[in-house]
Amino acid sequence: MSITTARGLARRLVLLPAALVFLCAASHGDDGAGQGPNFSNDPKARELVRRVVANELEQEARDKSHYMFRLKRVTPKGTSLKEIVQTDQGSIARTLLIDGKAPTEDEKRSEQDKITKLANDPDAQRQRMKREKEDENRAQIMVKALPNAFLYQEIGRDGDTVKLRFRPDPNYEPASREESVYTGMAGELWLNVAQQRLRKIDAHLFHDVDFGWGILGRLYKGGSFMVEQEQVDANHWDTTVMKLDLTGKALLFKSLVYKEQEFESDFRRLPDHLTMAQGVEILKKGATEMAEKQGE
Repeated sequence: MSITTARGLARRLVLLPAALVFLCAASHGDDGAGQGPNFSNDPKARELVRRVVANELEQEARDKSHYMFRLKRVTPKGTSLKEIVQTDQGSIARTLLIDGKAPTEDEKRSEQDKITKLANDPDAQRQRMKREKEDENRAQIMVKALPNAFLYQEIGRDGDTVKLRFRPDPNYEPASREESVYTGMAGELWLNVAQQRLRKIDAHLFHDVDFGWGILGRLYKGGSFMVEQEQVDANHWDTTVMKLDLTGKALLFKSLVYKEQEFESDFRRLPDHLTMAQGVEILKKGATEMAEKQGE
């Protein structure tokens, strides 16, 4: 089992994961900045985005449920499959496969040692939760800004889903460094109108963007970001797909390359107010059940 962070896994916040908060990328199929002659600003589309964003934030404030699910992560270094358990103190994970192979006994013990250390260290848990809360606060800033930062145009409908094209509003003045990245983003947004939920965002950077938050650097033109969320049970929506492809530099010298895809599946509802110790036991039980099935 391993320790997971808000950046990699805890994207319950709404559509935009913490990766967007820190990296600030922003779909193909548009003409550069999304400002071509075919773009026609529609105030009604913008108002729809405003209502959906308000509902997303309200649902997030209400929904404190926990889930167990599987996370497949694909990077240039390889592919991993993990089982994730969400708890009140954060998420924990158990590695199932690394490049299609089960982890070695040494790797399993190393994971177990890390999670055991965290589970018995309240100070480390508090520090971890503090970082995750800061991530969530930044994400909320980004989501709240969506209706004001962009102009929108409806370009299609499919059942309950409305597809919008967006580009920066030239009159928008970012209220924070987080929001300033929106001046370089353009793309497409899918909304579920019936449930007032953000369904998908697919966006790109059409010019270089500087960023801060203690990192100080630049993301280069052409970077892309796509994330989808789906209804995973009767009352809960969650992120299911994230694709990130960004390059840039940090601190003016260090190269940044972020190429990552994540796929979340097999969501199972867990009891509310789950402690980390209880989460560890759930993962152990899952490992035992898997071993028994393999032995049949």
